[in-house]
Amino acid sequence: MLSRYDRLKKYMAEDGIDVAVIISPANTIYFSETYIMTQKDIPDRLAITVLPLSGEPAIIACCIEQNTVDSETWIKDRRYYVEFQQSPIDFLADVLEERGLADARIGIELGYLTASYYQELMHRMPNINLVNCKRIFEKVRMIKEPKEIKYLADAANITRVAMEKGLQEVHPGCTEREFANKVKTYMINDGLSAIDFFVMGACEKSVLVHALPTENVMRGGDQMRLDFGGVGEGHYLSDFARTVMVGELNQKYVDIYTKMCETQEEIFSHIRAGVPASELFRVCADGMTKRGLPFNIPHIGHSLGIECHEFPMLSPVEDFALEENMVFNIEPVVMTEGRMFHFEDLVLVKKDGFEILSNTQVNPGLLRIV
Repeated sequence: MLSRYDRLKKYMAEDGIDVAVIISPANTIYFSETYIMTQKDIPDRLAITVLPLSGEPAIIACCIEQNTVDSETWIKDRRYYVEFQQSPIDFLADVLEERGLADARIGIELGYLTASYYQELMHRMPNINLVNCKRIFEKVRMIKEPKEIKYLADAANITRVAMEKGLQEVHPGCTEREFANKVKTYMINDGLSAIDFFVMGACEKSVLVHALPTENVMRGGDQMRLDFGGVGEGHYLSDFARTVMVGELNQKYVDIYTKMCETQEEIFSHIRAGVPASELFRVCADGMTKRGLPFNIPHIGHSLGIECHEFPMLSPVEDFALEENMVFNIEPVVMTEGRMFHFEDLVLVKKDGFEILSNTQVNPGLLRIV
């Protein structure tokens, strides 16, 4: 398999891009192989990776990150600016000018370049030719390397098992926060480095897409939605969802969940290399409709990696064909009668089928707190 940089060069050449300029945290991790934590929280503290079609790459970062970058990245030309005294844009301009790329066609992540930095760059290099190359980076990252697949599978299963352990230790009368804390503790103790997010809502609160655990008491008959994930090896994420019944089963909810599971099985049966992403969306929509379930969601899944939502999305407008070694979180959702029902599993695309990475069964089954 070609290196990440070589795969990037292939797409750059096809699009006539002379140099790629990387700014986003995820692409910094992926291409420069260094994790600069402050990129996410302090957008003004730019870290910039410069990857030319030919010539020496370079990385620019704040001086306080020097020890981290020096110990992790493969890039030899490393430059560090002093925050508040020097501008990373000046460093970028220097790198481009030194390599004769001041008038070149420059692919950059325009969505991550703030307006003030954009104005500064245009002032320093008025003849610069910027092209948004977000899709090129997405194409490189959409096919997972063997180690990426392992990182994602490990993170997914740590997350699933943590939930299963947590379910065994709570009962009706416990609070949402008690349950969430147990699951989070298992996630960290079993190998994840951090909790990325934890969504939890019972009954009417289940329709709040990103509700947080509270002191609400879980009562018999409640239906509860979980959607949570963590950070695993290599900064690869997990994203896992289940609907849980508390105490006595509500048959109406059981019927809804059973129909969703049947639809999930139909989606899985269509997963293989060559199938358009939009076809999986159509299969889900048709499956829900014929079973009398409402279908009103914009997508039924997404790729996963260093970011929670990666390209491609499984939407009705995405005709990109599935390829071997893509991974997707498949997540049918039903919102009805003031409740949201949701489950989510990580799937690896194979030449002639699929492999579930986050679960041992096609049918996720009904989970209970008793």
